[in-house]
Amino acid sequence: MAIWRNIIELMNKKMGEIVIVGAGAIGRGFLPWIFELNEYELVFIDTNEHIISTLNKTKGYITFRTKNNALEEKFVPVKRAYLLNDFDISQCVNPVTVFMSVGPRNCAKAAEHLRGVQCPVILCENDPLTVNEVKAVLNHDKVYFAIPDVITSNSASVENLQRDEMAIHTENGVLLVDDRAKGIVGEITFCSENELLNKHWTAKLFLHNTPHCIAGYLGALIEVKYLHEAMQYPEIREIVVGAMNEMLTALKLRWEIPHDFLEWYADKEISRFSNVLLYDPIVRVAREPLRKLDLEGRLIGAAQMCLALGFIPSNILTGIVSAILFDNKEDTDHYLLHLRKVVPPSILLTYVIGLRKGEVLQMILENRFTSIVEQLETLVKKYKK
Repeated sequence: MAIWRNIIELMNKKMGEIVIVGAGAIGRGFLPWIFELNEYELVFIDTNEHIISTLNKTKGYITFRTKNNALEEKFVPVKRAYLLNDFDISQCVNPVTVFMSVGPRNCAKAAEHLRGVQCPVILCENDPLTVNEVKAVLNHDKVYFAIPDVITSNSASVENLQRDEMAIHTENGVLLVDDRAKGIVGEITFCSENELLNKHWTAKLFLHNTPHCIAGYLGALIEVKYLHEAMQYPEIREIVVGAMNEMLTALKLRWEIPHDFLEWYADKEISRFSNVLLYDPIVRVAREPLRKLDLEGRLIGAAQMCLALGFIPSNILTGIVSAILFDNKEDTDHYLLHLRKVVPPSILLTYVIGLRKGEVLQMILENRFTSIVEQLETLVKKYKK
């Protein structure tokens, strides 16, 4: 009998803890679908006191996944949740993998609480450079980049929030991870670093991030709540699809990525943005506009690429101006809108955004700035709720 008890205990024993730093859209909504939750225990870390206290009180929540135009649900048991400032990795008994999804600006600070970690650290962030930042903090080489090829809300429908205030809607997406992290068990697609960065990251940055945030900023201007609502307006959809086509043209000209993959990716993204089951909040998509206006990023970098290839990306320029006009007093970059009101476009584009005076993009944007603002104001007058 003792032998059988030992076997049963061994069968019931979890394989270890999966530590998720960032209990938001990706961390709380998408990642739990990747793993067999009867095999692992989940530990969540976040800076939001309400989320942490609620998870500790309820010991679990429901996440919803869109699949075949319907929602399926999953209960996610939570072993323990910690506020970031109260956590260090030694509080975990047997961490087998740490996932970070805290935003590129916050990676290094969050990593300080992981000092001494021995297991792989997977960065589900929107910047491959965060890998080196976290490695430097941890003095740990098992830090790997990952791409969640998915759109995940940080909220849910009214009906599902009434069932569970921690509920989240996510797509049936794919998690792409650097294959040097092989050994992590779950529904993961492992890729070489070259394929991950040069194919999948390039596609995500310019065919997802660029038009996605443009849809968010245009939706913010007319004050709709969710991304799918913005995509229902013909003028907004036209600009977003136009920006997608500009990026598609640029990537085909510049990158040695199969064109059928790029076309498939572009079609997939437009469909995603319009998914009425996701309930993806505009404030989430459009947050931190200055980060999204980084000189080598999804808006400015995208426009520079198009100009270097010989064409003016009119729809992306509209997206850049709409980002500058983003108005959310709770956003960390809200001062950008104040600066827009007190300094002329020439100063805004050079001293704030960082474009060089006299470079092509700076001159085109300065020349078109007022007319784009007028175009957007017309859109606002027509549709603002």
